Amino acid sequence: MNIGVDMDGILANFYLGFSTIANKLFETPIVTNINDVKTYRWENWYPMDKKQHNAVWHEIDNKVPNFWLGLQPLVNNNIFLRMQNMEAMGHNFFFITSRKNTMGKSALRQTKEWLESYTALKSFSVIPSHRKGGIIERAEINYFIDDLPENVIEAAIEAAKCKSYLLVRPYNAYAIEFIQKSHKYKNIGIVYSVESFLDEIENK
Repeated sequence: MNIGVDMDGILANFYLGFSTIANKLFETPIVTNINDVKTYRWENWYPMDKKQHNAVWHEIDNKVPNFWLGLQPLVNNNIFLRMQNMEAMGHNFFFITSRKNTMGKSALRQTKEWLESYTALKSFSVIPSHRKGGIIERAEINYFIDDLPENVIEAAIEAAKCKSYLLVRPYNAYAIEFIQKSHKYKNIGIVYSVESFLDEIENK
């Protein structure tokens, strides 16, 4: 099987990393628990306006070397070990991320080194892209997980043979009812952990 995995919100804690930089600039709270994130737009739930949000990205782009490489994992080591065992059984992993290049190494290189630091995967692909559906189709990915409903729906449309999963977080729970009641997107599943996603694959 070919397995596609998003990075931020799935394996890596982007919100902790971003809010740590915001805290240094504006003394705003550090968000350690991803379940405290209410919506995608920081200014809608976090004490930071759009100008401050842009200032944090400016800091990351120009003064913080290798931001993506320094992010903390959202999953424990058992998940990485399961992925390694699945690779040993013949499954292939594709890490598809919308990360942009920041100060230091490229987003691709930072992501690859981050994965190498937490896993012993021998052969995997990192694909930076904001458009994931076409990549999933061309790479013939069988299973895909993301925390952004738009990405999962795009994958369902452009890669109909792939079973795509939305990993539910408080900030994307608004999409659950739509997906579950939709007759159009029957190739989308709902999971509440990366462990459950891996269970879905191993139980096929």
